[in-house]
Amino acid sequence: MKQLIIGLTGPTGAGKSTWTAALKNLGCRIIDCDQLAREAVQDPDCIKNLQRAFGEDLILSDGLNRKELAKRAFQDAEHTKLLNQITHPVIRALLEKKLQSLSKEPTPAIIIDAPQLFESGLDSRCDFVAAVLAPKEIRIKRLQKRDGISAKAVLCRMSVQHSDDFFRKHSDFILDGNLLPEQVRGHASEFLQQVLEGNA
Repeated sequence: MKQLIIGLTGPTGAGKSTWTAALKNLGCRIIDCDQLAREAVQDPDCIKNLQRAFGEDLILSDGLNRKELAKRAFQDAEHTKLLNQITHPVIRALLEKKLQSLSKEPTPAIIIDAPQLFESGLDSRCDFVAAVLAPKEIRIKRLQKRDGISAKAVLCRMSVQHSDDFFRKHSDFILDGNLLPEQVRGHASEFLQQVLEGNA
C-alpha cells in the first residue's frame, strides 16, 4: 500500500505546530514547508528574483533579510501573490525531493506541514487535507507573543490569508487549535486512526 500523505494547514497562529508535534510523536514523518521556504530563499536564482521584485537592499552581509522581505511581501494581497509566484516553484521542487527520500521509510503517514498548502498547489499531492482553526483573538495574542509584533501588524498579515470558511470548505478534516498541548495528543491519535481507517 502506498504511503499516506496528509496536508496539514490553517491560518497563522491557529496552533498547527502543536498538532504537527503530536503527529510526529505518533510516528508520522513531517515535511516542514516553512523550513523548505527558508531553503528556497537561499537559492541564488530565487534570491535574484526576490531582489528584482522587492528591492536590491534585501541582501545583508549575512544573507537575505527575511524580516524585511516579510514586511514588504505581506503588505497586501498583490505583493503576497508575487512572493508566492517566485518561491512556490522552488518549494515544490524541494518537497518532491523530500517525498522521494521518505518513500522507503516505515511510517503511518507523511505530514506536509504547509501554511500555504492551497496557494502552492501542494494540496494536489495529498490524500487528505486537515486544517487547524482557532478563534481570531487567540491567534492575534499568539502571534504577538511568538513574533514580537504589534496587533496591527498581525491583522495586516492575517488579512492576506484565507478565511476560516475557505479552510472548512476545502479541507477533509477540521482540527481544534484551541486545545491545550496535552489535549491535542489524544485528539491527534484519534484523528490519525480515523484517517488510516478511511484509507484502508
